[in-house]
Amino acid sequence: MLCLPAVSWAEAPKPVDDDVYVVQPGDTCGSVARKVFGDATTGSAKLHALNKMGAPPHQLVPGTVLRIKGDPDARLTFIRPEVNSKRAGKVEWFQANTGQGLWRLDSVNTLREAGAEVTFRDLTRLQMNENALVVIYGQSTQATDKVKKSGAVELLRGELSVSLAELRGESVGVQMPAATVAARSKDLLVGVDGQQMSRVSVFDGQAQVSAQGQNVQVPKDHGTRVEKGKVPEKPRLLPEAPAWAGGVRSVRLLLDDKGVDEELAWAPVKEAASYRVELARDERFNDRVHGETVPAGQESLRSVARALLPGRYFARVRAVDAAGLVGRASAVRQVEVMRVKTERGTVGPQGIRGAQRLDFTVEGAESLDFRLDGAPTTHPVRVESVGTHTLELLPRGVPDARPEKLTLTVVPPRVDVDVEPVAGAFRVKVLVLDERGNPLEGPLSALKLRGLHGTQVEEPLQRQADGSLLTRAMPGMRNGERVASVEALWGGTPVQQVNALAPMEQAPVPVSVAAEPAPPVQDAGAEVALMPLLGAPSGGLVEAAPLPTAFLPQAWLFEVRTQPGLESAGLDMARGRTTLAVEGRVSERVALGTVLAMRPGVLMRGGATGEVPETALSASLSARVRLTDHPDFRVLLAFDGTFAGSRFDEEARGLRLRPILLAGLRRDRWAFSTSQAYALRPGGAEATWDSAYQVWFLPLPMLSLGAGLDALVGATPQVPGPLGLAAGVGARLKLGGFELGTSVRRGFGPDGARVWGGWSGQLTLGWSGLGALLPQ
Repeated sequence: MLCLPAVSWAEAPKPVDDDVYVVQPGDTCGSVARKVFGDATTGSAKLHALNKMGAPPHQLVPGTVLRIKGDPDARLTFIRPEVNSKRAGKVEWFQANTGQGLWRLDSVNTLREAGAEVTFRDLTRLQMNENALVVIYGQSTQATDKVKKSGAVELLRGELSVSLAELRGESVGVQMPAATVAARSKDLLVGVDGQQMSRVSVFDGQAQVSAQGQNVQVPKDHGTRVEKGKVPEKPRLLPEAPAWAGGVRSVRLLLDDKGVDEELAWAPVKEAASYRVELARDERFNDRVHGETVPAGQESLRSVARALLPGRYFARVRAVDAAGLVGRASAVRQVEVMRVKTERGTVGPQGIRGAQRLDFTVEGAESLDFRLDGAPTTHPVRVESVGTHTLELLPRGVPDARPEKLTLTVVPPRVDVDVEPVAGAFRVKVLVLDERGNPLEGPLSALKLRGLHGTQVEEPLQRQADGSLLTRAMPGMRNGERVASVEALWGGTPVQQVNALAPMEQAPVPVSVAAEPAPPVQDAGAEVALMPLLGAPSGGLVEAAPLPTAFLPQAWLFEVRTQPGLESAGLDMARGRTTLAVEGRVSERVALGTVLAMRPGVLMRGGATGEVPETALSASLSARVRLTDHPDFRVLLAFDGTFAGSRFDEEARGLRLRPILLAGLRRDRWAFSTSQAYALRPGGAEATWDSAYQVWFLPLPMLSLGAGLDALVGATPQVPGPLGLAAGVGARLKLGGFELGTSVRRGFGPDGARVWGGWSGQLTLGWSGLGALLPQ
């Protein structure tokens, strides 16, 4: 049972005109009593009892308002237009108003789509549905009919919900055309249809239904019906209360002024012929905004309340059986419609969309939990990551509630990039604009400029007085022409790319850029070279340069490598390698290189034990050509030739040629590369397959950490060949133009020691320069 509001009988609203009499000139108590009550003596006594007039004789002042009726038996505590009322003994109906008093034999009539609530002195409450007609029976000392007890009513047509007051000591009576009901129930529903059939549903306590001299006791959760002129039917069990689909609380977001639709869905109930759905603004279901009767047997049981405005609503559904008896109501479902208020972003039918970031609040969201892309987030909501996101709103503490989902789309702001040639270089001007076309202020940490096709973009960007950002770019070579290619990214998302052909080459001169202090914008600059981590085989079976990687040096790179053996007795310099390597870019796609290697042998015994080999030299030439243009994925074709001197063993000396296919991938701070080579000796019958796999992690552009796996496998059909593997780890550090590197490896497998040797290390000192930097 729902709680009733307190009704003050002492401070009732102003009575309607027939509750009072306004004193006219010449009126006396006797004349007023005779005019109002028909008898001067008894009427004067009533008049004095209802008004504080003092002891007679006294003079009535014109305009004085005198009460001519006592406290009403009931009041209209809620009306939903249109509701009419009629005084006892009167013919005229007039429009009722909230707070109006009702006396014995007064009538109330609700019209179509109207409703009213009548509250008696003891707070017994009657709720009238549409098209209902009720006559009030107040207290009367002359009445002998038990229906005419205090608080009793006569229902002539329509439907009436009765809620008995907690402290009421007697039953409430309802007179209908076909039956009389005396109920001790806090929740009772009675109705009279167009054929004057009476129906009674008892949800609490019990009720006695009388007709044609027969009485029927209707217990809780049972109902009966009475056809006019017949006895009451045997009570039958009422349909069960339906269960909501999606929980008893939901949240809806209003994105415009047209209102939001709410779908009310529930599970089917056995014995139901139809369902009655109601949605109201109050928990007593007086102020209803939606009502519908839904036939049973449908695949989907639902009702849609249209165009709900911000506020809190309450919904319930009842099952109705084939006899027209209404079952118990479902649990009350609470629906909250909340308005979205944006500070940054545009609200549309598909959600909220904006450039750079979204800022918004949800009015009345204190009791909600927010999840952004599945992770908890805070309110007010701010979203800065470019892309499409899903925001879920859930009532706090209601685990089975259906989440309200809102699509959030963050697009990059408008970025205009303009490049202008200035004496061999380019001045780059960047404008970042908001939705209104105004330059964005403040730090723009998400903005990044990237040079393509060898273009080098200087950092940082400098803020100008007009809101633009300036920097300088050095062009790269593309198809034999000097081209500046600059791409702007916002949060990693490309937003604009500009290409400009450089004029006739001139000596670059400084470009003047007036700057105001501004946060730097990170840009790709010089990086540590991603060179082979493992040195060449040193076991004596072959003599070859290390397999290259899919990443070309940014400029010409000169390196000295020392590769000693790591024996238990110390460093074995004699069997190791000392190498001078040079490789550089001759164009954006092509790199050439040469390597001169020496096995120190007897020149440097170091920690060597046993017989020390002779000093031996080898040399190699190489060329690499990049085949793809994708900035993150590379495929290269390479070729190298190595000539080992006569001081090497018979298996290693002579000429060795290798065509090589290389592939590489860059993704954020990670890089991967593989090299596959077919090595052969001209005039020889044997060949080998050389294979290498390397991975790098770059925590900083100037530092790389890597691991590698190399293999040399015999590739001559029907001729057994070697099978040697080597694995190792290493690191490279770039300091200015110099690079330092170190690595350690170990050979393993059936021929690992013979091909690669045991444990060995490599130290590298390099210098990079001589030319504009190009992407690796």
